[in-house]
Amino acid sequence: MTRFKPNKLPTLLLITDSPVTRVFFEEAVSKLEDYSLICSNSSIDAFDSMHKTYVSFIVIDENTPYIDLAVMCMKIRKLKEHQHTPILIITAHLKKSFTRRLMKAGATDFLREPLEQDEFFHRMEMANEIKKTKEKMSSLSSRFPVGPSQSTTMDERVVLDDRAVKLISNALADETALALLLIEIDQYDHFHKAHGTKAGSGLLLDFQDHLQKLMRGQDLLFSQKKGKFLVLLPRTSSKAAQFIAENIQESLEMVTFHSGEIAFNLTISIGLVTLDEEGSKTKSASFNFDRLMQAANNCLNEAKKKGNAIVAHLPKRGSPS
Repeated sequence: MTRFKPNKLPTLLLITDSPVTRVFFEEAVSKLEDYSLICSNSSIDAFDSMHKTYVSFIVIDENTPYIDLAVMCMKIRKLKEHQHTPILIITAHLKKSFTRRLMKAGATDFLREPLEQDEFFHRMEMANEIKKTKEKMSSLSSRFPVGPSQSTTMDERVVLDDRAVKLISNALADETALALLLIEIDQYDHFHKAHGTKAGSGLLLDFQDHLQKLMRGQDLLFSQKKGKFLVLLPRTSSKAAQFIAENIQESLEMVTFHSGEIAFNLTISIGLVTLDEEGSKTKSASFNFDRLMQAANNCLNEAKKKGNAIVAHLPKRGSPS
């Protein structure tokens, strides 16, 4: 059953040839207010639907015949109207190499099989939140072109504080884990001095694009000043955050970054802290955010002393990780 609603109402495009998967999403979407569902069983049919209908969310079943997931994601991202549209991949494979390749191609997040409605609704909510953040940051970038200053603009800071405080507030209320990574490009100061502000800005944009492709749907990435980047990882323990940080470091071994005609290989230092270690349930979310940032800076400074390192505050003894 394919159901259409007037243009601009939210529509989920499901790409699968599985009747069971189709029934699952028909039942799930029926519980979403004002959502409609379009089902396709091939890439040709899917792109035809994207051209004819306003599609606001895409789910791709990896078992759909004759679809290369990475190629499909890249083709979708080349469409101007779908640069930020959430793309969820239904899969039973969550190996690091698999997820890294697909996220680099443009996938937002993954749905594990067997499918569960609560998990789908959670992934959908987080994917839509990251879409809104990307659109805000894209808007800020267009309104504030790269200039002499590398510091974060006031509007970006407002967006950062608002999203960060909201995530921390939710984590405190739900008593769920949250981790924060503060990342700094080891060679940034040298590169900036040697090649100038314009080239430095180009390098930061290329690096930020690389980082964004490694993020999960629920994660938030913000550019800071002087080659630093902040990553917020909701529902992520210290061990899981350590794995993500190591994954980011390992990915740099295979990538050459560019600013104009300048090519550069990079390493990074990372400070890692968790709300479990640094947070206080009796304090406000804003207070906890500031405390996490201070602790992350301390960890980052230690990591920089070691060079290309990850320094973390481990969870308190006896707490879950």
